[in-house]
Amino acid sequence: MNLFLFGAGASYGSQADGPPMGSQLFEALRQFNPTGWGQLSADMADLFRGDFERGMARVAETNSHAMPVLQRAMAAFFFQFVPRMSSLYVRLAQRIHHHHWHGAIATLNYERLLELSFLHAGVRPIVGQAAGAGQIEFLLPHGCCHLFCEGVRASSPDVSFSGVGVSFDGPVVAITDVAEFQRRINGDAVPPVMSYFEPQKTTSAGVLFIRSQRARWEELASQANTIAIVGVKVRPRDSHIWLPIANSAARVVYCAGAAAGDEFRAWAAASKPSKGARVLEGYFAEEFDALCYEMGLV
Repeated sequence: MNLFLFGAGASYGSQADGPPMGSQLFEALRQFNPTGWGQLSADMADLFRGDFERGMARVAETNSHAMPVLQRAMAAFFFQFVPRMSSLYVRLAQRIHHHHWHGAIATLNYERLLELSFLHAGVRPIVGQAAGAGQIEFLLPHGCCHLFCEGVRASSPDVSFSGVGVSFDGPVVAITDVAEFQRRINGDAVPPVMSYFEPQKTTSAGVLFIRSQRARWEELASQANTIAIVGVKVRPRDSHIWLPIANSAARVVYCAGAAAGDEFRAWAAASKPSKGARVLEGYFAEEFDALCYEMGLV
């Protein structure tokens, strides 16, 4: 069994109009949501431009009640992205469908590009259980923009709560209808089931769901033969992602560009000194065929 792990760099490189990253993401959010992200102070904006996670950590320290509001706007921003038929994600999904590939897909991204790409290819993503015929298991250890927790409802104009130390649980549902999604985003104070983009990756909604997804990631990583990591920068503080990789006997294939590759080599030397790893020097688009070869998709 093999595993893919996708991060922001993979979605950014999957198509010409993929979701932005880093400072570009912050500027795009300001333009998309001028009454929320656009109202952050100049000092706060500089923090976000330099390190998005540091910026969100500062919001948690100084105005934690703004976190759920900003999170809802971020979810609305990511919900709008859809894959092109030329997308690398669509091409990958088509190969997985053609080869009846046995494996699972984990993504740290908040948008739905991977899910929609697999649906285009005739493969139904399934979350929370092993995949059956015509399905592929998806793992969402940071949640996703269209997942909502049904445990509690609160009207957004009437309710304000901290994004730190407050959590909501209950059944988690995926909302794909555009009108229903907008109704929930605009009317419900509780944000979607997404980890905040801050160093601790904390969550307001669907905490138990997120925990179960991280536990499943750890379980599948321990069983994998090969783990391909695409577009994920090494952040050892994200121990829920990186410790299962370090503890796995799987061979690791890493693809995120040359600079990130050097950081991965340093991490691997310290965390997996006795296990082999292959670093692909290019980005997702440049290494697509090599990744497919490594994962048995040729």
